[in-house]
Amino acid sequence: MNEVEPGDTSPAAQHKRSSANILNKFFVSASGTGISRILGAVRDIVIAHYFGAGKTIDAFWMAWTVPSLFRRFVADEGLTGAMIPAIAQEESKFGTLAARELTDKIFTILLIALSVFCIAGILAAPLLVRLFAYGFISDPVKFNLTVNLTRWLFPFIAMVSLVSYCEGILNHRGHFFIPKIAPGLVSAGIIVAVVLFMNRFSPPVYSLAAGVLAGGIFHFLVQLPILGKLWYFPRPNFQFNSPRVRFFLGEMGKVILIGIFAQLNVVVLRQLASFLPAGSVTHYWNANRIMDLTHGIIAIGMGSALMPVVTRSVFEKDWHKVRDQLEYSIKMVAFFLFPACAFMLFFHKATVAILFRHGSFTIHDSLVTAATLQLLIPFLINLAGINIIKKVYFAIDDRNTLMAVGGFGVALTAMIGIVLTKAMGLGVRGLAVSLSISTFIQLILYFYILRRKIPEVVQPAGMLLSLLRIAGACIPAMILLYLLADTGNWEKGPGELKNLLIFGCSALLTLLTYLVSAYLLKVKELRIFLKRFKKFKK
Repeated sequence: MNEVEPGDTSPAAQHKRSSANILNKFFVSASGTGISRILGAVRDIVIAHYFGAGKTIDAFWMAWTVPSLFRRFVADEGLTGAMIPAIAQEESKFGTLAARELTDKIFTILLIALSVFCIAGILAAPLLVRLFAYGFISDPVKFNLTVNLTRWLFPFIAMVSLVSYCEGILNHRGHFFIPKIAPGLVSAGIIVAVVLFMNRFSPPVYSLAAGVLAGGIFHFLVQLPILGKLWYFPRPNFQFNSPRVRFFLGEMGKVILIGIFAQLNVVVLRQLASFLPAGSVTHYWNANRIMDLTHGIIAIGMGSALMPVVTRSVFEKDWHKVRDQLEYSIKMVAFFLFPACAFMLFFHKATVAILFRHGSFTIHDSLVTAATLQLLIPFLINLAGINIIKKVYFAIDDRNTLMAVGGFGVALTAMIGIVLTKAMGLGVRGLAVSLSISTFIQLILYFYILRRKIPEVVQPAGMLLSLLRIAGACIPAMILLYLLADTGNWEKGPGELKNLLIFGCSALLTLLTYLVSAYLLKVKELRIFLKRFKKFKK
């Protein structure tokens, strides 16, 4: 890819600059997210070591699910997806001071709403646990523990929502690293609380809740210095009667509905899991956390980099640029994601064993988690695609489609999940299959609807050819992984040095084989990555 001259304004030059901008921001976002997700993985390893998989830790994961689900109604990509277009339009039309005033009003609204929300959630904890885990009622001790832990964890919603507020502003200003690394501080808080203070709590599982709250406070405070430097410190502003604030509140209302539809999948899956044998919630959680590690670094990182860029292109109504940015992001995600999925497809037992097979986490726990992980791989690919294409829907302010497809996905996941877990007796593995099927259909719908709405944005022929070439580059690595998959004594976990060596060497050989194959097949994304990586290092 030739260098672009500074004065070159041709469409090809603009495309190269736009692509380079996305990839540079991806590197920053992915590195921050990677550190955060690695800390999250260490957290899960520590928890598995000390608590294993049973009633007590099932209670914590279910209690953690309640605030985690509600936070996505007002935080994460929903809040940033509503904020970034609103701030960009306000600043473009009326200047920076007006945009700052808008963010002050959003901050004030958030504080009021979150205060009411957290108090209501603490009071309604018994009802919420019934909603999420009705199967726990048969065990009063487990049910009451889940209720108490839910009350402890509910204030975390306010903390993480304020972090998302900061992230929206910082992403708008082109800063990605601190917002992405900050959630890792919550994981660090949990690790410290378990390792150092576990025995000071009765029962010890409450140390996890204390770690969440301590980490939550810190991961908001760490945002403030960079926010003050790049924007300014938020100030209360109660003048809500303005068209832009009303528009933002309307969009946030849609974001909340989208979040409800998206997270109802979690409610359905947790309800089904609560009726399964003890430990099932933890098995599903650990498998999903491995997915989350990969998805967070690659797809979330790319989505965060894409959002501000595609918002500007939509504002300019340059649909060909939107198409180029969407296709570029999807192809680069596939370039990183496909080999990771190939590794987990054949080394699912090894991955789970190396991470979790120690302490109180038994061989049975490891095998069930590994089987669930393998079945979640299509879900990971589908979810990555959904995460990218949703940025275009956010940019064009089309929340209605997100709500409609999300609602359909909930119903589909529920129907398939009930059939697979109950009628066919697949247990926790049925949950993984239901998610994989449901998200695939949702992804197809998102592309189909966007093509009908804006034909210029979705031109699948060239993109599919690139994806097939990337998938083809994975085939030699998959053959190698198939031959190496059973060479380790994975039941021994990381306690046997041989396993660590085989796992590490296999990962390295997989990467090298994939890169050589990509080079021979002339995968364009490899050349783009190498050139941008060299520039990024400088």
